[in-house]
Amino acid sequence: MINKVEILSPGINCWKTKKIIESLNKFFRENDIQAEILIVTNQKDFLKYRTWLLPTIIINDKVVARGYRPSNNKILKTIK
Repeated sequence: MINKVEILSPGINCWKTKKIIESLNKFFRENDIQAEILIVTNQKDFLKYRTWLLPTIIINDKVVARGYRPSNNKILKTIK
């Protein structure tokens, strides 16, 4: 199963978003987890998840963190 990771972000050039993507990719590689990371910049999607705090990390349609990268344990609990 491929996990869907959405990052609500002001844009791909956001330094915080870039850092989170890099960190998540490394974590998924090291733990042999299949994940598709999508950057969402549409404000209508922000309303869907009721957040303006960016970046917001959503894994498998569940909001996991707002404004920071979640811990590895939290990611694993969300995936399993």
